[in-house]
Amino acid sequence: MRRLAVILSCYVLGTSLAFASAVPKLDIEATCRRAQPLSAGEKSAFQSCMNDETEAQKELAKTWSTFKPGAQATCVQETKIGGAPSYVELLTCLQLDKQASEASRENQKALTMPSAKPEPSPSGAGAPPKK
Repeated sequence: MRRLAVILSCYVLGTSLAFASAVPKLDIEATCRRAQPLSAGEKSAFQSCMNDETEAQKELAKTWSTFKPGAQATCVQETKIGGAPSYVELLTCLQLDKQASEASRENQKALTMPSAKPEPSPSGAGAPPKK
């Protein structure tokens, strides 16, 4: 049982490391064949889908190394759920993870408030009584 756990851990670690090296290959043609027109006037939902997926793939190729390996692995697994993997969905997932991390870091910073000093009144009214 322990041996199985070690083998499984090595497999998961190896899979995560493999994701860190390159953008995964997704079958976007199969995904885009499922695309439905958004309006009655749209002629080629397939071509629009392919254009969007290709642009997202190019963006991922440029920015892949800027995403955390853990987020890469998680987002790749999530985008494959349902059998229609998508570079657009993968890019969105990774961008949201990065934004959440940045927001978390920002929220951890100490909040500095300006000190509020009471302003003296011109007539001396409201001043504390002298003892």
